[in-house]
Amino acid sequence: MLKQDDAVERLLRVVPDAPTWVDLRGMLLSGHAHVAGATVPTSSGPDCPPSLDRLACMVKVLRGATSIVAAVGRPPGEAVRAAVSDVTDMTPVVTQTENAEWVGACLNERLAPNAPRWTGERMVGHRLRHSAPNGPRSAADVRLLATNQPLDHLPAGLRHEITHARALAPVAAAIVDRRPVSFCYPVWRTEALWDVSIDTLDGYRRRGLAGAAVRFMIDYLRRDRLEPVWCALESNTASLELAAKLGFEPVGSFMVFSRGPWAILTAGFTG
Repeated sequence: MLKQDDAVERLLRVVPDAPTWVDLRGMLLSGHAHVAGATVPTSSGPDCPPSLDRLACMVKVLRGATSIVAAVGRPPGEAVRAAVSDVTDMTPVVTQTENAEWVGACLNERLAPNAPRWTGERMVGHRLRHSAPNGPRSAADVRLLATNQPLDHLPAGLRHEITHARALAPVAAAIVDRRPVSFCYPVWRTEALWDVSIDTLDGYRRRGLAGAAVRFMIDYLRRDRLEPVWCALESNTASLELAAKLGFEPVGSFMVFSRGPWAILTAGFTG
């Protein structure tokens, strides 16, 4: 059996640093990825890494409040089911579109009669068309969220999400009446990309605050030469509309399976 470090390293040699792979690569680089059911072939030489289409494994990150699973290729059904045996109903399973039918069938095989079924939805990845987001800069007060900033005014789910997010990554916050009401942070970071997450309190939406927070975080993470990737479910029209408004364009897609209102954070904000 491969050691975990070896399995992660082999996967990193093959998984591209590209928008539709940003979650998986970010998971592998997190330092908390567990690889199981692995078929991660060795290369045939230093200049010939293993082929992407020969991979078949499950990758899982359970770190504090973070819970997410990825299916790579077409692992055995037993490995797929084992990977989700100890996660909550709010844990998503991501996989590439061409493997979605296989993964969905494995997830739903042998479920208890009354157990919720896993359903899949397409997640669309976007990149900026130009170097900067569209539209004029907002006059909103946006800053990095301090570690001691009170969050008592947030709903419980969102408070949980932002509390744990700021322990792992920088969080940009738009401030209104001295309270943070809109947030942007990187869910995952790779060598070149970061995955945009945004949340805005009810009553403060459609005021340009989310866009201002995104702009702030784009500028901030470009200090580390990281470019934004905007991933949104096809059903999330508000997110897709904001992405288009800011100048993001679709560049590919992957699939996300869930069996309830999902969040990467196990008790996170679900809308």
